[in-house]
Amino acid sequence: MKAALPLRLALMANAIFSFSSALFMLFCPAVVGEWLGIQAPLIFQVVGIGLVAFAAELIYQATRKRVTTWRALLASAADFSWVAGSIVLLLAFPQLFSPLGNALILAVAGAVFVFGAWQLWAAGRAHRIEDSGEYRHCIIVETNAPAEKMWRVVGNIGDIKNYMPSLKRSVVLDGKVPGLGAVRACEDRAGKQWAEECTAFNPGHSFAVRFLSEAPNFPFPAKTMRGGWEVTPSDVGSQVMVWWELTPKSKLLAPVILPLLAFQADRDFPKIIQRMTTAAMGENGEGKMQSSGGVFARLLPNLC
Repeated sequence: MKAALPLRLALMANAIFSFSSALFMLFCPAVVGEWLGIQAPLIFQVVGIGLVAFAAELIYQATRKRVTTWRALLASAADFSWVAGSIVLLLAFPQLFSPLGNALILAVAGAVFVFGAWQLWAAGRAHRIEDSGEYRHCIIVETNAPAEKMWRVVGNIGDIKNYMPSLKRSVVLDGKVPGLGAVRACEDRAGKQWAEECTAFNPGHSFAVRFLSEAPNFPFPAKTMRGGWEVTPSDVGSQVMVWWELTPKSKLLAPVILPLLAFQADRDFPKIIQRMTTAAMGENGEGKMQSSGGVFARLLPNLC
């Protein structure tokens, strides 16, 4: 995906810098000590080992088929923590390092800050829709339930509370059946309430909704928000795609909001879809007969 390329580059650049720094600390601790004006080879080597692990995580993320933006957000948090720690160290112990050491620590902190900011910007960029003010996150979960059975559960939009433990209530208003124009009202266990209007309904295949973000006390930080579900057949049963598209209330917060949305979706929705799969297969054990692994739902690395 072209949108993820800046994030891959940022992660790889940070990994190269971190790994290079680690090599100096691991194999040339005396030289590092001379630069800093303090000899602490064991501490330098311990920090070097940590940097190797950090660089390995960055390389792993940069080379995955599907970049995980919330893990990039964690990497940026680690970078900013390094910067903050460096500043606190220099302020708390102004005489601990030589003038060259102080300058070196500040230079490294500056470079680390650039990498953290680059990754943060690129994480938001990875979700941004081209030529649009909207941002998107999408997941695909494969299950061993046949598509037609899976749709009977997914398409019954008012029953989502049965599979999502965080929801206290979900109902289609005015007694309408699921379909175009139907409005689903939801309330989570924290008391947050919102409604979604069905804007497209393709029986047996997909539906889309518009979150009524103009309503008072809309609980999500978005000016506009849409989403949808799609069920398609696969070799083992079916694939369920779930997507969200939104315009954040503040675009400056997009690099944080979208990775956090991605984290929650990647963590929760495979479990939600697994519960749906169990319901779709019924209580007669059909899922276990069809697959030695039983009923399953697994997050795929596919981009969507």
